[in-house]
Amino acid sequence: MDQEEPREAIFISHASPEQNMFTLWLGAKLAAMGYEVWADVLRLKGGDDWQRKLEHALRHRAAKVLLVADPVSVDKQGVRNEIQIASDIARRIGDEEFIIPLKLAPFEAPFLIAHAQYIDFEKSWAAGLAELLDVLGLTYRIPRTEPVNGSVWRDVHLINARRIQSQPEALISNWLLMDAVPKRIRQFRFPDGVPQAAIDKSLKGAPWPLVPFREGFLTFAPAHDLQDHFGPSLPLRAAGSLSLGAFLDKGWEENAIEPWVSRNIFADLVRQGLEAAFRSRQLEPYQLSGTQLAWWARADVAPSNQVAFQMGQWSGSRQIQGYSSKRGLHWHFGISVAARTAPVRHVRVLSRLIFSTDGQNAMDDVKKMHRQRRSFAKGWRNARWRDMLLAFLHWMAEGKAVLEVPMSSSESIALKIPPMQWTAPVSIPLAGDDQMSDEDDPTIDEDDDDGFDEIEDASDAA
Repeated sequence: MDQEEPREAIFISHASPEQNMFTLWLGAKLAAMGYEVWADVLRLKGGDDWQRKLEHALRHRAAKVLLVADPVSVDKQGVRNEIQIASDIARRIGDEEFIIPLKLAPFEAPFLIAHAQYIDFEKSWAAGLAELLDVLGLTYRIPRTEPVNGSVWRDVHLINARRIQSQPEALISNWLLMDAVPKRIRQFRFPDGVPQAAIDKSLKGAPWPLVPFREGFLTFAPAHDLQDHFGPSLPLRAAGSLSLGAFLDKGWEENAIEPWVSRNIFADLVRQGLEAAFRSRQLEPYQLSGTQLAWWARADVAPSNQVAFQMGQWSGSRQIQGYSSKRGLHWHFGISVAARTAPVRHVRVLSRLIFSTDGQNAMDDVKKMHRQRRSFAKGWRNARWRDMLLAFLHWMAEGKAVLEVPMSSSESIALKIPPMQWTAPVSIPLAGDDQMSDEDDPTIDEDDDDGFDEIEDASDAA
């Protein structure tokens, strides 16, 4: 009778291609710790016998099977086959904890692993890994190589790596350059003796951006833009002004404002101006984590068809809202913004997805919204996000080369469109298998009743 091989390996069962990224990350971390790791996505060499070797490792080498678990994986036939084999092995070797589920999202456990205690990776991959390493090392004492085999770690990280080509590649950022800004920042004070509560109340709803400061505020707007709002009972007194360049570079010494504080004040003023501009275009705010907002358009506000754009070398046509009959949800492309002064004055734009059931009101279940974001656009790649952002900006700017953000009755911040771009001296081509079919994905195919089809090739992704 042949001697049984030592069970010292860790086998990772996962859904492909949906969980390839997580499996590569986890496999690399475990390999770096000296564990022997097996998973189909970790194949380091070609060959027709790889599948046979993989099954041999599961049947004869595996000390534990890590099941990457979410609703997609537990419903995949290939994963279910591996669960069945692993369950048979568990009974044969007498290990009731042979299968360790790694929870990436809530899932309905198959009968064969209903008893298994999972490790939670949903909230944090790092926290999940820490718990997994404790379990493998302290509880199950899975052997590992010492010292760590650096070549294995390197090879795992280089899986699916692309060869750099000596060919220039155009890259586009998410930075909107400030092409024009107000010339001066102004300080106003209220008369002495005005109660602070009255001041605070009066500052709300001001027609132009302002930041409270001492017994008054800072703003770009002149007094005649604001006095009607405050009324005769709160006459404004000019307390000084400073060029914006000096304010941002050196602060305001007379008012004991340090440069880092002045840059924060500037960012706050720009944010207020942007939010007013968004509201004027009937965009809606959605509260994200912390204080950040996502601005999106209702179904009756944003174009329902493709938005065509032509911005220099960048051109295309994209939907910025749509409806998924599969999920019974409307999706809305939106943005979050933040003003920055370094390395150049710009507004950083982050792409967002907001979901609604009626096209009018954002989903109020924060957890459900988060789950939809993670699953809905899993097949979208850089080129699609880039084009959707450009289409959204083209629509917001009404086809103009700048997006005007009024800061007073006479001055605006002009944001250049398209975003800042560069040319890299080399390029990294994407392989065709970087794309996934996704029925939630909007296309320009007008013959598709749902407006969803397979994702197009993103070989030009920036």
